Amino acid sequence: MNPMTDRIAWRRLYAVGKPFWISEQRYKASAMLVAVLILLFVSSAVNVYIGKIAGETMTALQKQEVHAFSWSMTQFAFVMLLATPITVYYQFLRTRLALVWREWLSNHLFGRFFGGHTYYKLNNDPRIDNPDQRMTQDVETFCNSSVGLFVSVLDALVNISTFIGVLWSISPTLSFTVVAYSVIGSFVSLWIGKKLIALNFVQSALEANLRHCLTDVRRDAESIALYNGEAREQRSSTDALRRTIANLYDMACVNRNLGFFTIPFNLLVPLIPAAVIASLYFDNQIDFGEITRAGMAFGTIFSGMTLLVQQFTGISSYAANINRVGSFVEVLDEYDAKTADSAKTIEIVTADRLALADVTVLTPDATRTLVENISFQLPAGSSLLIMGPSGCGKSTLLRAIAGISRAGCGRVYRPRLADLMFLPQRPYVPECTLREALCYPSTQACGNDAQLLALLNLVRLPNLALEVGGLDAIRNWREKLSPGQQQLLSMARVILTKPKYAFLDEATSALDPENERLLYTVLQSVGATVISVGHRPALVEHHSHVLELLGNGSWKIHSATEYGLTHEISP
Repeated sequence: MNPMTDRIAWRRLYAVGKPFWISEQRYKASAMLVAVLILLFVSSAVNVYIGKIAGETMTALQKQEVHAFSWSMTQFAFVMLLATPITVYYQFLRTRLALVWREWLSNHLFGRFFGGHTYYKLNNDPRIDNPDQRMTQDVETFCNSSVGLFVSVLDALVNISTFIGVLWSISPTLSFTVVAYSVIGSFVSLWIGKKLIALNFVQSALEANLRHCLTDVRRDAESIALYNGEAREQRSSTDALRRTIANLYDMACVNRNLGFFTIPFNLLVPLIPAAVIASLYFDNQIDFGEITRAGMAFGTIFSGMTLLVQQFTGISSYAANINRVGSFVEVLDEYDAKTADSAKTIEIVTADRLALADVTVLTPDATRTLVENISFQLPAGSSLLIMGPSGCGKSTLLRAIAGISRAGCGRVYRPRLADLMFLPQRPYVPECTLREALCYPSTQACGNDAQLLALLNLVRLPNLALEVGGLDAIRNWREKLSPGQQQLLSMARVILTKPKYAFLDEATSALDPENERLLYTVLQSVGATVISVGHRPALVEHHSHVLELLGNGSWKIHSATEYGLTHEISP
């Protein structure tokens, strides 16, 4: 696959790049780009003048003209002083433009990633590996490479068009020679190195997977230790490393073959101008300094015409990078289109009640029906327990009500999200201060120190703040707290939030009966309508109704008393 003719890569480059240049940042970015181009043309003119001075300097040396040599050196020093700020700001503005683009593009992707629960849906999408890397490291590479390669190509075109006139004035034959030599070398190099783009694409995924293996070990260190799973994890990491090294070896082989051609090809460049125009000098048709001037012009034109060859490895990496970011954007577009097509998904309607109307819930890949045509309305202040065999769709039904699993049809009537709170079996506790962990997901302070300390005491975590060094101590709470303590922390969030509706997905699985009873008492005290998912019969006593999923798409609703009598559950 040739990076210059890969239509998919070009299409994805347009899809990823266009939004920035029509965004609110377009005027700022365009101004910086214009400034870069102006400095590019000025720099090219300076280089032409430097070539002229270099030729005059060498002629003065050859003729032993001291005054002419001194004057040439004085001009050269002046031009260097002028060229320094031009070159510095030329490089600085290129970097600044890439940074502005990166910040905008990452924030743009963040918005799409977190919007509509897309981050949740991508967990089950095998097409996209490591979306975090695609939005950060890959975006950085994309923006830097886009600006760098665009300016480099334009720089090459300007230098070619400028110096070809200089070279033609010295020797038309040498002008034809540099064009033919560059074109032949470019085609041969592209033919030898054409495999690099595919290998670079694979390498990005392999490196990400290797990091992911080791990240999983750090995250689940306790579970692995309890399972004595070190050998299994080491084997997985070793396999990932082996695949990574094998692909790097394939890349090294391609670069080795490319080097056998490009190294001697480039070494001949300084010799060709002298070889072609030496006869003109020997016949006294040109001065000795013209050989130096011709060499500089030849080298500049050659460098510009073989830019794609010199940067082939970088271009191959860039094309692979475009495909990673571009494929990610395509999947985001696909999810946006699915969200817009409400006729094929469960419809969420904001209302002052919780009710389901002819809702059919499918698996996330829409291949199997879990619950069919379910309808019920839950009175405010009551409570519902969803029970059934494993795999029957209990948690998926809860996710459908939450709006994060929309595969199916029908309507869910529910209050606005601000009135709802979902408690998963494994609460999310980011690495942050204890205060922020209690207030999550709010980004604002949710109570003073005395209130938060009293709250920790209420949920039976009285010594936690003291143990970690205060409410503003930052810890990795997943490692610090046991699963039961994390669920108690989740209980504290309920008290702070006081939701009208609370959804518990096995949210008391790690609690003892006493703490479980405390949680439901707290929910009742804040006036929440409770919907729980669970397996344990003891949960029935904390609810007024039971929704029983039978495992074949069918369902039944009972009163808690009726369900308890039918299933012989002791109070």
